[in-house]
Amino acid sequence: MIRVVVVDDHPMFRAGLIQTVTVDQDVSVVGEGSSAAEAVELVRSLQPDILLLDARMEDSGVDRIGDVLAAHPQVRVIMVTASEDDSDVARALEAGVSGYVLKGIAGTEMRAILRSVSQGESYIPQDMVGRLLSILRAGQASSVRQEPVANLSGQETQVLQALALGLNNREIGARLGVTERTVKFHLSNAFTKLKVRNRVEASIIARRMWPDLDR
Repeated sequence: MIRVVVVDDHPMFRAGLIQTVTVDQDVSVVGEGSSAAEAVELVRSLQPDILLLDARMEDSGVDRIGDVLAAHPQVRVIMVTASEDDSDVARALEAGVSGYVLKGIAGTEMRAILRSVSQGESYIPQDMVGRLLSILRAGQASSVRQEPVANLSGQETQVLQALALGLNNREIGARLGVTERTVKFHLSNAFTKLKVRNRVEASIIARRMWPDLDR
């Protein structure tokens, strides 16, 4: 069972989001709230697997991500927002979110993202990755890490390049002829060397370093 907390200051949207994610029988919404302060307390008391958090409430959701992760370091935070502003995406990534989802997304896609994030994946809309990559190339984004891809082993490099193509762990394993467990091991090592916290940051760096990658 994937245990979820939903926090959004618009009651109708919150109710709709809860209805959307609980279509699947293995998802349970264990708590809901309307402010970032409530999000911290709900996460601390309920210890959910996933927090679906509105980015732009009266008390900013992005600004409280650090408090949320301090309350329960294992929780995976998915920002649910109407903002496509690159600086908002960069701030959320820097804060440690695992997903950045735009309001209006189809229910089936929302449920797929939730399940993927619960399994250790990360998510950001592909067009946003492209824009952030352009900013990185122009040297205008200080909030997204830009460490060089140095000191990576050959296998770590291959796994990171496959990640940058948008492949999940199972697909990377099939592509390289290794197990998913091996993929996770190499990704973990690569994240440590690159000083990033999630797949999105690693993918952005990889695509900057290898702009001509092709499936």
